[in-house]
Amino acid sequence: MALLLEYIPIIAFFVFYKMADIYVATGVLMAGTVVQFIGLKLIKHPMTTRHWVLPLVVIGFGSLTLLLHDDWFIKMKVSVIYAAIALFLAGSLLLKKKNPIQSIRGQNIELPNFVWIRLTYSWIVYCLFLAAINLYIAEFLSQEVWVNFKVFGILIATFLFILGTEIYINKYAEDEENTQ
Repeated sequence: MALLLEYIPIIAFFVFYKMADIYVATGVLMAGTVVQFIGLKLIKHPMTTRHWVLPLVVIGFGSLTLLLHDDWFIKMKVSVIYAAIALFLAGSLLLKKKNPIQSIRGQNIELPNFVWIRLTYSWIVYCLFLAAINLYIAEFLSQEVWVNFKVFGILIATFLFILGTEIYINKYAEDEENTQ
C-alpha cells in the first residue's frame, strides 16, 4: 500500500498534464502529495525526513508556479530536491563523520568502510547529475520533454542506479562472507 501511495502524485501529475496543462497538473501534484502524506500516516508507515520535507517543497514550488503562472518553479523543484539530497549526503559524511548510506543500509549487511564511502560519493554524484540534467532539460527542451523526463526518465535512471548499487553491494557482501 505504501508503495502505491508513493507513486500516486506523480501518476496523477502525468495524467492531468496530458488531459489539461502544467498548471492543473501542478495543483493535482500538490493535492496528491498531501493525500500521500495523510495516507502514509493513516497506515502508520514509518515517516522519514523525506516524507516531511517533500510535501513542503512540492507545495512551496507548486504554489509559486500557480501564483506566478510560471512553470519554471515546478521544473526547478526536481533540481532543488536532488541538490539537497546531495548536500545532505555530503554534509553527513564530511561534517558528522557519519556515513548516511551505511546508516540506512548497514543494519543488515557488513561491508568494508571504503565501500560505504564509495557508495555515498556515487549517490552524491548521481543526485548532482540528475539536478544538472533536469536544469538543462527544463531550460533548453520543451515542456513535454521535461514532463516525460520527470515522470519516466528519472524513474528509470533511479531504478538502474539502485540496481547498480545493489550489484556493487552484493559483490563486496559475498567477498565478506567468503573471507569469514
